[in-house]
Amino acid sequence: MIFAKKLILSSVFAIGAFGLIACGSDSKSSTEAGPDQQGDKIVVPDKKDPNITVTEFSSRVAGDEIRFKGQFGLDFVGDPDAQDNVYNTVFTGIDYKVGKGTDASNMVNVGVTVNSNQILFPTQNAIDLNTLTSAYVSVNLTDPAFTECGTYSLIVTVTANDGEKDYQRTELIPFERDAAEYCRTEDTTSQQPVKVEIPMTSCQVELSTNVNPGLSLSTCTAVPAGSPADITFSKAGTRNEPELAATTGAGVFVTPITNGDLPPYTDDYEVDMWPEDMNADRSPATAYVSDFKFKAIEGTQLTGMIQSANQIYVAKTAAYNAETGAGFFAFAITEPTEGNNGDYTFKVKVYRVQ
Repeated sequence: MIFAKKLILSSVFAIGAFGLIACGSDSKSSTEAGPDQQGDKIVVPDKKDPNITVTEFSSRVAGDEIRFKGQFGLDFVGDPDAQDNVYNTVFTGIDYKVGKGTDASNMVNVGVTVNSNQILFPTQNAIDLNTLTSAYVSVNLTDPAFTECGTYSLIVTVTANDGEKDYQRTELIPFERDAAEYCRTEDTTSQQPVKVEIPMTSCQVELSTNVNPGLSLSTCTAVPAGSPADITFSKAGTRNEPELAATTGAGVFVTPITNGDLPPYTDDYEVDMWPEDMNADRSPATAYVSDFKFKAIEGTQLTGMIQSANQIYVAKTAAYNAETGAGFFAFAITEPTEGNNGDYTFKVKVYRVQ
């Protein structure tokens, strides 16, 4: 990424000059104490300086918390007006508020506490809302300042300065406070059916496209070339751009999992963001069949698996039973290593019902 490249170039100037992350966390309704109080109208800045870059922002539920994902960076490459000060540019502050709804022109301060790590400014480091070593922002859905359910927004404003000019960017990240979970009456609570979750365990097996390209889902073992397998992996792509593909055996179907398009993104999982890690409050901390959401499992081939290296897939065999989870599997490619002639050695993490 451009910011990381620029930061390496400017490291000589940055040593000893810029703060890292303070130990512990800083729980507050905004980074700087201001005049905004609960019930006040929030004036959402509409300034989005392009020199402050962003990744895609999202939110997800983790127990009774909403956690936020996304990153702010600094990028002055291609801006001739800023070249003289590019190495002096630093983040100078960050501010959080929670408002009701998603309409930036009509938002009221809810007064909810925003939990985050305290960042020591000024700093050239990127600000990551989801990382323990950076901002690590969350909101507790049981906060007494919440008086109703529905859609809310986390309003994040970051500021930067190059020694001569101030920069600012504000982003809104929607999230949902579920009425069935947090606004139930005693009568409706008693009528809610108890959801029975189906736990899964995981295992890991090493495969290679030229020696052991097959996978047995039920036994979590590698299958040699030429032997029947539930899923067989093969090299694909071109000589300059090698790839990995997969084909299913008889009676086996596969598809990528489908993350939600709207908050609260309870199924926003991928490689290194496993369900058991993102839901450590579960006892025991494990993955459930319901974590791996899909519209239909009908495919017999997978392509572009290196390009989509963070993707988790689901599979079903002829023994599939939706009520018990029998014959249902989730799997993902990890640690792919390119070898000779476009072949790959890689590991597969497999989830199966206990």
